[in-house]
Amino acid sequence: MTDLLTVLMRCRCMMHAFSTTMASVMGHKYATGLITRAQKLVTFFRASHQPLALLKKLAGNMGIKRMLITSNKTRFTSVHASLESVVRLQSALQEIARQQASLLSKEALNIINDDMFFVRLKQICRLLEPFSLVIAAVQAARTTLADVMRYWLHLAKSVTGSSSDCLPPAFKAHCFVAYNLRHQEMVSPLCKLALFLHPLYRDVVSNDKKNWVEVQMTAGNMWKLGYKYSKQQVQQLMEDIKRYKIHEEPYDCMPVDGEVATLKLYWKVILSTGSNLELPKLAVLLLDIKPHAADPEKTVSLMGWYHSARRSKLLSATTTAMTTVKMHYQTVKDRWAIVSGNINSCMCTAMHCVLAPPEHLYKIHNLQVHFPSEIVLHLLQGCEASEDC
Repeated sequence: MTDLLTVLMRCRCMMHAFSTTMASVMGHKYATGLITRAQKLVTFFRASHQPLALLKKLAGNMGIKRMLITSNKTRFTSVHASLESVVRLQSALQEIARQQASLLSKEALNIINDDMFFVRLKQICRLLEPFSLVIAAVQAARTTLADVMRYWLHLAKSVTGSSSDCLPPAFKAHCFVAYNLRHQEMVSPLCKLALFLHPLYRDVVSNDKKNWVEVQMTAGNMWKLGYKYSKQQVQQLMEDIKRYKIHEEPYDCMPVDGEVATLKLYWKVILSTGSNLELPKLAVLLLDIKPHAADPEKTVSLMGWYHSARRSKLLSATTTAMTTVKMHYQTVKDRWAIVSGNINSCMCTAMHCVLAPPEHLYKIHNLQVHFPSEIVLHLLQGCEASEDC
């Protein structure tokens, strides 16, 4: 164990970090009240045969294919999916309330006839959508710590942007506070160092004195205390960081775009020059860190499914072998589905991507959030509530 893992660095699972942030944002009574009413509506229809059959019929006539979705505490994006399903079926639900009100309970009828309920639910869905996309994208096999920081910036822009403009001031202020607290708690110095190593963001990170000092200390401690490099190598690393900051050769070129593969290639090309540079070594190591624990969590969950109360006498070796075979064939199946195109976008989003991310997730990887420097600096320093809040 010691020979294989000589360096252990603390890094949170960002899939859980983003989901915890989403839960904190939704912890306000304004959001919990709407979510509770929506879940009551979903539960009523899912448990009632006649109303559900009528809903399916009306939805089919209106061209709506997907029905109501229940939420699950262990699936982080299921709350957003459940709320979206209610919004999607608004017209069909209201048609049932007009035609067959006697089939509905009094509580369900009151919820459907409340027009403001659907308006507010749409606002909550707009706020939650970036969280769902980020949680799905961060599970991709090619996601790096640099992407994690860009995802945090993406969420900050969403919380402070137009998606929250129509929200009540008290709830909007709560969103700012919840985001800032979780951002401060979850983001490690390694993430800021990774963002600095993204050439498109090095200037904005290094121009802030506090971030610049933190980046140098993190890199130095990682090289000196973590990997036990010599004093000369640590000094070379510090010199490389300063040369990288001022765009000095060989760090004067820029990647073609924001793709992760291009970012890794950028550092590998510099590393292949053969010169005694330490920063490219650090960058390649940092970009290889997986910022999530989706794969091992999925494996442990699968092992628990096999080794159930009814099959508690299975040997650990047998359980391991069964899980290995299952994961292997699932991986082959997912790879073939993606290559052949026999997989829809919903399956891609929900799938724990052991392989390369599905095509539609590349847009999330590109992020479309290459902000101007002043915006990035503002977001790194935290969201601020407006005077109205």
